[in-house]
Amino acid sequence: MAMINKSNTQGMPLKNEDSDLKRILTLVISNYRIFLICLGISLGVAMAANLFTTPKYKIAASILIKDGEKKATSMGNAAEYLNSRLFHEENNFQNEIWILKSKPVIEQTIQDLQLTVSYFRKEGYRYIDDYGKAPFQVLLPENHIQPVGVMFKLKFSDPQHFTIKADGKNVSFRNLQTGSEESSRKKWDLQNEGESGQLIDSTEYAFVILTDPSVDTTVLTGHDYAFMMRDAKSLSDAISEQINYNVVDKLATVIQIVYKSASPEKGIDIVNEIMEAYSDQNLKSKNHHAEITIAYIERQLNEISDSLKYAEDKLQRFKSYNQLLNISNQTNTILEQYSELENQLAELESRQRYYQYVMDYLSGNDDFSNMIVPASMGISDPLLNNLMTDLINAQTQRTTLIQNNQERNPMVQILNNQISNTKKTISENIAAIMATTQLTLNEKTNRLAELKQTIGRLPATQRQLSGIERSYKLNDAIYNYLLEKRAEAKITLASNIPDNVIIEPARKVGNKPVSPNKQINLMAALLLGFAVPLGFLMTRNLLNNLIDSEDSFELLSDMPVLGRILHVSDMNPGASVYGPPRSIIAESFSSLRTNIELHFKRIEPKVILVTSAMAGEGKSFTALNLAIGYARLGKRTLLMNCDLRNPASYFMNGNDHDVGLSDYFKDHVDVPAMIRASGYTNLDYIHSGAVPENPDQLLAMKKAALLFEKLKTMYDCIILDTAPLSIVTDTYLLMDYSNIRLVVVRLGYSQNGWVGKMLDEMADKKLGRVAVVLNDVRFRDTAYARHYGYGQAVGPNALLDMAKRTFHMKTS
Repeated sequence: MAMINKSNTQGMPLKNEDSDLKRILTLVISNYRIFLICLGISLGVAMAANLFTTPKYKIAASILIKDGEKKATSMGNAAEYLNSRLFHEENNFQNEIWILKSKPVIEQTIQDLQLTVSYFRKEGYRYIDDYGKAPFQVLLPENHIQPVGVMFKLKFSDPQHFTIKADGKNVSFRNLQTGSEESSRKKWDLQNEGESGQLIDSTEYAFVILTDPSVDTTVLTGHDYAFMMRDAKSLSDAISEQINYNVVDKLATVIQIVYKSASPEKGIDIVNEIMEAYSDQNLKSKNHHAEITIAYIERQLNEISDSLKYAEDKLQRFKSYNQLLNISNQTNTILEQYSELENQLAELESRQRYYQYVMDYLSGNDDFSNMIVPASMGISDPLLNNLMTDLINAQTQRTTLIQNNQERNPMVQILNNQISNTKKTISENIAAIMATTQLTLNEKTNRLAELKQTIGRLPATQRQLSGIERSYKLNDAIYNYLLEKRAEAKITLASNIPDNVIIEPARKVGNKPVSPNKQINLMAALLLGFAVPLGFLMTRNLLNNLIDSEDSFELLSDMPVLGRILHVSDMNPGASVYGPPRSIIAESFSSLRTNIELHFKRIEPKVILVTSAMAGEGKSFTALNLAIGYARLGKRTLLMNCDLRNPASYFMNGNDHDVGLSDYFKDHVDVPAMIRASGYTNLDYIHSGAVPENPDQLLAMKKAALLFEKLKTMYDCIILDTAPLSIVTDTYLLMDYSNIRLVVVRLGYSQNGWVGKMLDEMADKKLGRVAVVLNDVRFRDTAYARHYGYGQAVGPNALLDMAKRTFHMKTS
């Protein structure tokens, strides 16, 4: 619907008010009782929430996660590698955050702090967390089901005796370690008496309550206590929801852990234990690689130590039996070459066995976390070492995501592809290495055979001695090599530290609880207590199709309001509008007449057209009383009933229905013949006449213009009472003959749709000097203090009776 623009009304001053604020203020004042009730309710709820909600405190801590650094890819020994890439893997910061907040870390915290049982002490009207201060302890048998989430209330009569009560609805009985539900009951209760150290059990629960003998008796008997059992799984879910992990700075790898807890001591312990559990898990993961390397070397040492002992004993026996022999320099050189070749062959065969171990491991396992990397075996192949480490890292990241229920994370599929491609590359690389190593083995085996033939030509005793010494030196070299590698691995294991540093241990932030926030709750209550009724009332007004107030009219149009006819409740059909004592409705018409004179004082004579959107809005009532008002001013006034389709009478003088406008247009009478005296000083009227067949054609005749030209010479003010605009279009034909147009809108009766459509059409036709008269306006809480009313459309008798007391009837 188009908004009527005040610029369309010529000669009318425009109001420049904040109408939106005015409407809101009017709505609030007129419905202040509703607002007071809503504000009282909302503030009461907020105060109750502040009073009964358990306060929670903010616990904060900071932990630094070190970034892993890639070391040089060319490494000369296993120790260098173990201290670089194997145990200082490149950390993915986001993955470390997932590990820190993972359920296994939280469940380890619950287990270490024994949080499956919570202790409470009653203070006033509620139970508060009594973590670390409870004068008793609840001991639970392993793997026995317990009712979770049920408050067991204790009352001690003395340090050794107590009564216990518990009840609940929809109670679940679970294994506290696994979290599996064994049974459930819709309603469950317990009432029993017990002694300290006595087992209280049934098929649904089992526990022992053990009091602290060092606690004073009054501490136990002077308070009511309670405890509650929770399974580790649901408890870890609850802690996960209450804890936040914030990245302090994009350029740093520091994580701030924030936790809200009803018990500051409990919250501090939980946050500290989470950081400790995370550090332990990180160190355990690093140590695992060193431990499997040491275990492998230990197995190799066990195998070689027997061979070494046997070779050493054989050498000693041979020398003792044959005494020491002098071996020539040439023989010594040959033997040294032979021994060196044997050592090289042994190392190559060891590598071949390792390569075959890797090939078998890749083809037969999906978990590569236990696979031994090449550097731990003294194989310094940079490419192979990098590939193996990348495979282990990808496997670790994939496992972390799956443990945190991230199977659908796209990163899992990326890691799967990376693992598959890396496995293929490693297999191809090792196959090529094994082929090259086999060629080297063949070459050195042939060379060893040649030296063996040379040695065969030596004396028998020398040959035997050189053979025994070669065997001993070979085993001794391998044994010493393995000892060296084991020492290096153990040094690395002992020097391992976590890849994180606790910067700030957990602490309570501030002395006040962070929830409930009493000030915010009260402010929110004030806001809701005002906004909810305001929104309801505004929505109700929007859905209301009636124009029930001046504010609702201003929402529809900005057309100026020239007058307001007040509602009168104690007025009967015979009541006078203007007669003494002066009534408020008479003042309303006087005010309307005064406003017309002020705003249109240069327009003479005044031809005032009065219309409305629909019947029953009071246009005839307004036209009559406006005409009487001008007549009282001494103005020669004419009231014309221009509604040719509804020939209602204003005055009952016996001959009202003989002639009128329709007769004039049919050339039955002239102008003077259709003018009737009203019986009131300065007031005449013209009746509409008999109902014609074509009223719109009559009003469109040239005689209409001639009629109004003549009447303007006879009267100072002409009031045109016209037909409703939304019903017929006859009124638009009379607009050109009027110089002031008044639209009557009756509050509580006129409809938005009809009035809006009428005002839109008037705006489209660019009609000037248009103003609105609001009828049936109710003044609440004003100085008048009376409730007046005008509730029905005015008929002929009522119009006449309301005018009788305005003037003295002229006697003829």
